[in-house]
Amino acid sequence: MSEVSVWAYPWDLHDLGLEAAMTTLAGVGAGMVSLATSYHAGRFLQPGNPTRRVYYPQDGTVYYKVDPFRWAGAEIVPVQADIVRTEGDKLAELVRRRDKGGPGISCWTVCLHNSRLGFLHPDHVVRTAHGDAQHYGLCPSSPAARAYVVGLVREIAERYRPDRIELESPDFLGFSHGFHHEKDGLPVLPEDDFLLGLCFCAHCLTRSKAAGIDGDAARAAVVALLDAAFVRELPETQFPDFQALGLEAFARLPALHDYLLWRSEPVCSLVAEIKAVVPPGVRLLLIDFEGSWWGGVDIAAIVRHVDGVLHCAYFTPVDRIPTLMAGARSVLGPEKTLIAGFQLFHPNVKDRADLEARVAAAGPWVDGYNFYNLCLVPPKRLDWIRTAVAGAKAR
Repeated sequence: MSEVSVWAYPWDLHDLGLEAAMTTLAGVGAGMVSLATSYHAGRFLQPGNPTRRVYYPQDGTVYYKVDPFRWAGAEIVPVQADIVRTEGDKLAELVRRRDKGGPGISCWTVCLHNSRLGFLHPDHVVRTAHGDAQHYGLCPSSPAARAYVVGLVREIAERYRPDRIELESPDFLGFSHGFHHEKDGLPVLPEDDFLLGLCFCAHCLTRSKAAGIDGDAARAAVVALLDAAFVRELPETQFPDFQALGLEAFARLPALHDYLLWRSEPVCSLVAEIKAVVPPGVRLLLIDFEGSWWGGVDIAAIVRHVDGVLHCAYFTPVDRIPTLMAGARSVLGPEKTLIAGFQLFHPNVKDRADLEARVAAAGPWVDGYNFYNLCLVPPKRLDWIRTAVAGAKAR
């Protein structure tokens, strides 16, 4: 039986009513809820929510009851969302329902993407080669940021015992990930976007030096490349083969190339530390996507530290989905979980038939599907899930 889950926000479960929300999910074939348990800022247009049609969630908070004793002495601590007090602990309610035979629970956990904590702790955020703080992203090389993420996952896993935890953003967040009201008049080329997203904070420089990497030389190389881009009247690529070659496009700059190869280490070791605190019976999945190497994700190295991957194919053309999922399966091997992630946003997904084709294309390689999102699309569009899943099971 394939795992079918729908991503959902706790405020939507409150406004729909938990019973009505669960009935809706069961009706489209979902046996699991992927509940946001740690999330960032945003502005959401919610046609599926009967009360909060446009909603701005509290920035950088967690959606469960935090145990302050667990965080005594920690430099970075989670902030409990106000709605947990006013509208209830939806995660706890789902756990009680699951334990009585209700749907499974997956905790959708945003790790390092957190503007609130970034502004509170500027010494622990990603910093550009020029030293500018990227407040929306804590750095995976920072000991305090790592302790925060490990503690966050440990608290969720030990206290609530969900069926699985979905890790989002345990890596370096890119320059354009990003923030609100972003301004870019160059415009930024893909290579510049990548270079602006490289972190050279004190923690990265210290950690890379301990690994024998000359981070200062790498930083100087990036400063020179970006300064050259900034003085040009019009954009002009310095690495025309960047999109095709990826990291190898920078091989002619040995210090930078070595640094780029090293930067997967903080991400991989952080995931390993997380896995070490997750109790048996709670599966750990990494949310992955094409191009995640930009953030320092080496999926081949990470897979031994997770129980599976939730691979999002939001924008992948349908004819490329088989190749994408087959590649993910080959890295994971036959025993670990592979979930395909799809969104229901139009026009990225044109119609019901388009979603059916996408799900069918992934089917031979995956163990299940996640769909985004319960209330960010019109209610009638959720029924696309039912026909897509039914079609995949019939094959």
